[in-house]
Amino acid sequence: MSPAQDVLIIGSGINGLSAAALLAVSGKKVLVLESNSVPGGAIRTEQLTVPGFHHDLFAMNLGLFAGGAVMAKLGGELTAHGFNLVPSTKPFCSIFPDGSMIGVEADPAATVRNLAAIAPQDVKAWEELTAKLGLWAPFLIGVLNSDLPSVDAIKTLWKAHRALGTVGLFEMTKLALQSTRSFTDENFVCPKTKALMATWGMHLDFAPDISGGALFSFLEAIGGQLFGMVIGKGGAATLVTALVGVIEANGGEVRCNSRVTQITVDKRRATGVVLASGEIVLARRAVISNVNPRLMPALLPDHVAADPTIKRVEKFQSGLATMMIHLALLDLPPWTAQEAQTYNYVHIGPYIDDMAKTYTDAAAGRLPESPTLVIGQPTVTDPSRAPEGKHVLWVQVRMLPLELADGSKWNDVSEQYADLVMKKIESYAPGLEKLVIARAVLSPADLESYNVNLINGDSLGGSHHPAQFFFLRPVPGWGRHRSPVKDLYLCGAGTWPGGGVSGASGAMAAKILV
Repeated sequence: MSPAQDVLIIGSGINGLSAAALLAVSGKKVLVLESNSVPGGAIRTEQLTVPGFHHDLFAMNLGLFAGGAVMAKLGGELTAHGFNLVPSTKPFCSIFPDGSMIGVEADPAATVRNLAAIAPQDVKAWEELTAKLGLWAPFLIGVLNSDLPSVDAIKTLWKAHRALGTVGLFEMTKLALQSTRSFTDENFVCPKTKALMATWGMHLDFAPDISGGALFSFLEAIGGQLFGMVIGKGGAATLVTALVGVIEANGGEVRCNSRVTQITVDKRRATGVVLASGEIVLARRAVISNVNPRLMPALLPDHVAADPTIKRVEKFQSGLATMMIHLALLDLPPWTAQEAQTYNYVHIGPYIDDMAKTYTDAAAGRLPESPTLVIGQPTVTDPSRAPEGKHVLWVQVRMLPLELADGSKWNDVSEQYADLVMKKIESYAPGLEKLVIARAVLSPADLESYNVNLINGDSLGGSHHPAQFFFLRPVPGWGRHRSPVKDLYLCGAGTWPGGGVSGASGAMAAKILV
């Protein structure tokens, strides 16, 4: 039996590491147990294609973390351990089949000029929404950084009511429940402006007609020009290395190749864990699980897992699947919309109806003919990720089936489907194929093999639809980062505030124990 720890953390994703770092700095003795050979969960940087080309295998955008609670508290220590952010003045653009594009820049005036060139009739509405986000941001961010329900969240909403009035508070509530199509139809005229917003919903599992998608689209699209975008210099995994460094410098430990097979429970209280090796590690204060909620019952003793309140979490629903395509390139894609070469993200929908059809096909188990593409160009702002003059391309394919209706397996169709994706990109960047040095395809099945929390290739850690979001995440009875088992806490994308590289849920779990 190993020495007892104050807090055991199962899983070294961004939230598990964030919780561990905050607890270690506060003086707690912390041990993080990771089943894989390297820490980081869905943050991983590797020379996946050819030597010298550094690819973020999964997450790339670190903007949420940069503006979040963990960075605010530990920024100096993270920097001391080698974590450096690279800001982008041109975070994203959407490109269209006719060769046009709309780019969102960190300078609002530049964004307005870009929009005016394509959709002058939408400029006024864009400026009004920009002003609205400026007013709403403190309250929206306050709720996103508060556990739900909690006294802090109620205080934030009360401040919003005092500042905005009843009508303003109701408008924010409407936004949280509205679909992206409804929101964009209400505010814009041009289909291209509507698509510019709607692609952000597709980053999660918010197709244009899904309730709740407007909030994310609004925050990311309008927020892109107010808050910008940042990536990690040298790769997103530098954040993982820095968090591990902070944990170890403060007396904690991150142990890889240490798969937890069971959480021990005595009198309905979590007391420690059992590892695959048979080793038992006890926890004096608590166990925090950075594990997909759906997998939790399998980690509990049979007599505990049989409880209906525990079993309920097995019905926690996944979002749709994702494929990643990584390219080593001789040069940036020769976009027909040439200015797109200067942006970190390039979105290809192209339009709202296309995105809606993509979602419907994927949900029905069919491979979409025209998937939504989020194309990352990290070497635009961080040339250190590739040899001089060369580039890496990060392609996220959204959305795909969790299971293929025709019974085929991803191992049999992934390369062929990646060819279809490449043809779609080629139609917007003629000549791209000649620039490809090497390609690596990670199918939804590959995502799950890298990380068991990405069930069937769901990169979101569970659907974000309203029925399992806000105070309902993951399921009733498992909220506020607590499980039905005493001293067993939860963090990760399956808990509030959901997916994305923010560390927010890890910070909320840590706050309970500090």
